[in-house]
Amino acid sequence: MKPKTNKEKKIAAVFSSYQLSPNSINKILEIAKVISVKNRTKLVEVGEISQYAYFIVEGGFVARSYYFDSQKKSATNFFLSDYFPFMGCVDSLFTGAKTKTELIAIKNSTLLAFHKPEFDKLLLENLDMLLFYTQMMTEVVRNETELKVVLIGSSKKDIYEYLIEKCNPVIKNVPAKYIAEFMGITAEWYSKMKKG
Repeated sequence: MKPKTNKEKKIAAVFSSYQLSPNSINKILEIAKVISVKNRTKLVEVGEISQYAYFIVEGGFVARSYYFDSQKKSATNFFLSDYFPFMGCVDSLFTGAKTKTELIAIKNSTLLAFHKPEFDKLLLENLDMLLFYTQMMTEVVRNETELKVVLIGSSKKDIYEYLIEKCNPVIKNVPAKYIAEFMGITAEWYSKMKKG
């Protein structure tokens, strides 16, 4: 077995924190493609068929999706190495359809890309990985559901307070324009809200 590079050592350390066995980590490294994405680069564009799941080792992304019946895109979720690092375009990943979501880097990022067929095979062969994946997907679904409930049933001020309390890495790392877009307000309104 060849010695690990510094990047592979760093990735192994990240996955060790999830209580994955060294064997599982090696299997991840075997099938994962390590990708570096520069700030403001689109990893996935609307209209693509995206059959990859991603795990953010460093950096962050904003997911922007089309409104149901318009051509207007809006921020719908945030993924950071320390805040929901597992991401993908679910509408495409599980159906093979063209995605209505784009993933944009909000800082220079390093991530692992897993092609769905290879990843599915790994999950079938490795209980450790299946448990990890189930934990990640449960967190993603819980996060998405909670965010939607907050957006639907709260005032803009309450949404902002929720983001500060429950999503502090988002407030600290995501550009204000995307947070404002997510909240359904202008950047100016968001700036005033932050001040006071």
